[in-house]
Amino acid sequence: MKATNIFKDKNFIKCLRYNTFDSKYNYIEIFNKKGEIIEENIDKIIYINCLDCRIINIEGISIFKNLKILKLTFNRIEKLPSEIDNLKNLEKLFLSYNKIKELPSEIGKLRNLKLLDLKHSRIKRLSKEIGNLKNLEILDLAENKLQHLPEEIWNLVNLKELYLYRNQIKILPNEIEKLKNLKVLKLYNNQIKKISKEIWNLINLEILDLEGNELQYLPKEIGNLKKLEILNLENNKLQWLPIEILELDKLKKIRLYNAFDLNNLNQEPKILLDILKKLEEKKTNEEKKILDIKSLKYLEEEVYPILAEKTKEKYKIDNLKKIKSDLNLNNLSF
Repeated sequence: MKATNIFKDKNFIKCLRYNTFDSKYNYIEIFNKKGEIIEENIDKIIYINCLDCRIINIEGISIFKNLKILKLTFNRIEKLPSEIDNLKNLEKLFLSYNKIKELPSEIGKLRNLKLLDLKHSRIKRLSKEIGNLKNLEILDLAENKLQHLPEEIWNLVNLKELYLYRNQIKILPNEIEKLKNLKVLKLYNNQIKKISKEIWNLINLEILDLEGNELQYLPKEIGNLKKLEILNLENNKLQWLPIEILELDKLKKIRLYNAFDLNNLNQEPKILLDILKKLEEKKTNEEKKILDIKSLKYLEEEVYPILAEKTKEKYKIDNLKKIKSDLNLNNLSF
């Protein structure tokens, strides 16, 4: 579509307050359905893109009543006006990389909203009204200061993608199982120690990223995630791996670099070796191994030698040759 500048250089939109910008040398892109030049008929505006314009507030935004997409990424907005609830037709709201600390309760009235991007803000808590956004499909809350999630967030049953990485979350409530349509869940770099079995009821999940947490184990219900394609367990404190992980037939990639607490492994060495070797041999539809090079190197140089030593301690020497042969571990010395 054709872009038109409503204002640039020394001009400005009169419907917004004079202090909308901290600099007068900025511009805004607008689109209508036909890509026509828009002069004064603001009812035609359906798309506003003001990326990195140094905006400090958006009071007056409600005059664009037919707005469907509002992009305000990389600005200096600290607060959303309550009048934002007048944007009844809004479908996508991009507010990442601003200074927003909390959302007004009026956000819950944007019933047509399908995407809400609040990545890299300063949000410590969410208002319960966010649970009213029943048509929301993508919610990005990554890189904030969230410690808890309101229970109303689990009402977003049409959610397909949920980004919560780089927050301060310690517990993921059991109610997450209500998000049956979820395909992407990214939780990396939080402080999660335990994943309850309910998360494995997300049977449509395709991507699960748990890197950089404090997980000690995965529940056996992981085998329920029949559509899972990518599983990231890097930088955790796993003490054992459930054998059910081998039931993930759609798995294309699993990341295990630094995934184990090697000083506190609490699983039969032979069983863990068997699981890891079978994962190593597992291939995707493209006939590629599902373990990345970094994970393989970690297993071969750090995990396997420790498991071999533990195996040596547990079994008599005359049984070790058979174990080596069974697990195809002839490169290891006992």
